[in-house]
Amino acid sequence: MSRPVATYRGGGSVRRTFQELKRRGAQVLVIGDVPEAVSRRATRRLLGHPDEQRYRVLALTDSAVDDAAWFPGECAPDDERVALIDERELRGSAATDAPVGPSPAEEPVLRRIDAEIRAWEPDETPPPAVLRVGLYSLEPLLEAHGVDAVRTLTARLTGAVRRVRGIGHYHLPRAADADAVADLEPAFDARLELRSAANGPEQRWHLPGRGTTSWVALEDP
Repeated sequence: MSRPVATYRGGGSVRRTFQELKRRGAQVLVIGDVPEAVSRRATRRLLGHPDEQRYRVLALTDSAVDDAAWFPGECAPDDERVALIDERELRGSAATDAPVGPSPAEEPVLRRIDAEIRAWEPDETPPPAVLRVGLYSLEPLLEAHGVDAVRTLTARLTGAVRRVRGIGHYHLPRAADADAVADLEPAFDARLELRSAANGPEQRWHLPGRGTTSWVALEDP
């Protein structure tokens, strides 16, 4: 996870809290009305430092995104320990998958991510934070299917990642006070808020019961 060098407004250690989240795996809602380039930088950090042995799964629901720019360092979509699920693949799956559950339109996203997790999942419980999952973004799903369907989807997605103590992050490029943020927040362990500033993009963390960090620079890993 991306760990800002800061303290909570209410006091306490950011580093200690992030270590706790990392030990059990964490699900993060990434918010902020920011350009896609800022979201890409946050994703590169959340997918883990390029020198770390991680298994990275990234689902892109927007046809306008640039595949390679989302991965840290020299990591690439065709690497052995990387799984890229793009909008074209999801659209094709939607046309062929049988409807399942109350929200069939989102099933391709859930099915593909869960399939990648199960294909990687070792026989023994993996160490925490080895699996990194990203989704950019929830916006097209909200626009097409509404908040109730996306709430169901995020609950199931975060459950699949939690099963193997992975770290998942899910972008919703809206302001912190947007209704959709409040509606979806209960499924997550933390919120990462992004903003564009004069000296470059910045981040701050909102952790339930722990407070909010100060704004710090959002740097590439």
